[in-house]
Amino acid sequence: MAKVESIGRSSPDCLNVDFMRSLVKQYSELGQWTSAFFWADAAAATSNDSASGDDIWLLASTMLSRGELHRAAHAITSRGLHRRHLLCLGVAMRAYYSAKEPATALSILDECDIALLDPRSHDQTHNRALASVLVWKARALSALERREAAAEELMSALRADCACYEALDLLLEQHALTPRQETDLIESLPINNQLSGAEAALLRTAYRDRLLRYAPVKATPTNTEERGDSTESATTTPSSVEMVLARSSEGAARKARRLAAAGHWAEALKALDQAGPWACADVRAACLVELRKSAELFAFAHALVDAYPQLWTSWFAVGCYYYLIGKSEFARRYLNKAKSLEPGAGCIWLAYGHSFAAENEHDQAMAAYFKATQLMAGCHLPALYVGVECSLLNNVSMCERFLLRAATLHSDTEGADVGADESNAENSCGWERIARVVCDPYVAHEAGAAAHAAGDHERACALWLRALHAARDERDQLHPRWAATLDGLGHACRALGETRAALRWHERALALRPARAASLAARGLCLALLGRTRAAADVLHAALARDPDDVVALALLDAVVDRLDAALTDEEIPQFPFPTVNLSLGTPHTPHTPHTPGAHTPHTPHADATNTSDMSMTDTVARVETCVVDRAPPHNQPRGNQLTACSTSSSNLDVVSEACVNLTPVHFGLLGDFMI
Repeated sequence: MAKVESIGRSSPDCLNVDFMRSLVKQYSELGQWTSAFFWADAAAATSNDSASGDDIWLLASTMLSRGELHRAAHAITSRGLHRRHLLCLGVAMRAYYSAKEPATALSILDECDIALLDPRSHDQTHNRALASVLVWKARALSALERREAAAEELMSALRADCACYEALDLLLEQHALTPRQETDLIESLPINNQLSGAEAALLRTAYRDRLLRYAPVKATPTNTEERGDSTESATTTPSSVEMVLARSSEGAARKARRLAAAGHWAEALKALDQAGPWACADVRAACLVELRKSAELFAFAHALVDAYPQLWTSWFAVGCYYYLIGKSEFARRYLNKAKSLEPGAGCIWLAYGHSFAAENEHDQAMAAYFKATQLMAGCHLPALYVGVECSLLNNVSMCERFLLRAATLHSDTEGADVGADESNAENSCGWERIARVVCDPYVAHEAGAAAHAAGDHERACALWLRALHAARDERDQLHPRWAATLDGLGHACRALGETRAALRWHERALALRPARAASLAARGLCLALLGRTRAAADVLHAALARDPDDVVALALLDAVVDRLDAALTDEEIPQFPFPTVNLSLGTPHTPHTPHTPGAHTPHTPHADATNTSDMSMTDTVARVETCVVDRAPPHNQPRGNQLTACSTSSSNLDVVSEACVNLTPVHFGLLGDFMI
């Protein structure tokens, strides 16, 4: 009987700890965290004296998955495992970071043994755990706005474990490095030493494709000249690697980012559909804004908020929707909520700036763009938008400085070159320095508009030509949105006295975007300056038909009609007489007199059929003024005073032309660069 009792009673010495650990991993993979917690707790309790670090790591991981953040951290720190066990240190840092305590996460890292944080050349398992710790350290530093230190930790994580894709993703999302620094980092990684041949080729190709988020779409990933790849790496990349990357969802997301950065928003949405409806929510929201699909953006943002209310991208999409429909105040309210969830997202501050710029609040827009510049030190977009705002505020020197920085960051020029250019600012014009380094068509367009507004029309032409050259696709064609650049070239050529060349540029703009009111008005001005007054009047009428509130077209049309009217002779002036109206006056009232027989009663004529009760001098003048709208004077008005009342600004075409020389093409205001 005693033997039976001894057999039925369980003992820790009889338990299979390895089996319990396998159960923890299986239930964790199945998402049954309570079951995993039970077996992890049992495995940790089997030790008589103290549990091993691996068992406590499993136990704390299950607690963390159940949302018990402080309990998981306490399970590790109370045993002092964060000082000597790297996996436990990573779980404790993750727990404190998730609990919104980044300073505590960094403090327990300082208590760790320094030798534990050194990478090991022959122990890649240790290096992967070290990379995880460094990633959480970088997240904590970013939460404390120590972004430069965070970038250093992410680069250290990549060097310790080249396969840590999360470190590269965070580094690129934060735009902490310039494009040249990013390329140098990828080239310096010991990928071939840590991975086998095929996997190394896959990882290297994926990393390089990820760096091409601002490269032209026509640049293929295997083009070694445009990517800066070595010949050896290009020849060793098998075609199967490219096929795998093309079929993967991450490959579709990378393609969507590049298409969106190039302005191909419809194609970017198709690529995002291949990646999944929830992939790259910020890029999808920005594309929908650019395509002005408010209904689709509303449905997408609503679905995001319902599914992921804890993610900043959900509220960012809501803010983009309100910005699209013109409610900037509501947009900033939801963007502020997104910022509270992710303070380091620079695209939120770009959206902030756009909402202020839409209301002509240039100072507040510039403040938002400056904040984005701090968050995205390696990105050219914040500097571009600051330069645009400086141009609108007529601050030419600041505009040149920030547009030069934007051009330099995009063109992979080293930062030392920027400092050299800025130090030699007095020796060369800022627009010339921008034209030497600019590669992005949007930066070139905005620089051309700023130079034109500053009165430097020759360099504005050079910058706009550079923008058109960079904007052509693989079929050597231009998108209709570049009609503004063609119009800008027309304005600059007209300011330089080349009216015929200006007319050709405006006609090319109309070929890209027919019936554009601004292009029609500019073409009408060129025709008038060339002496083709009647054709100019017809074109200006067409411009006003497209946009009746175009003040420039109204002023030009008045001046053109003045010139036409001055050339008319008296015989050519059409006459518009008043209509003939037969009015019958009734017999005046007289006192009643008795009828005298034989007396003759005068015959009273019948009244005319025209109803004269509603006729007045006001109606008659209105009818005459209706004729004046067609630019034909009434017959009783002297020819020298014709259309004086209808002129809105000046009847002198030269004065209007001089005013139109200073017209600056509308800045693009690229919303597709929210996310990139």
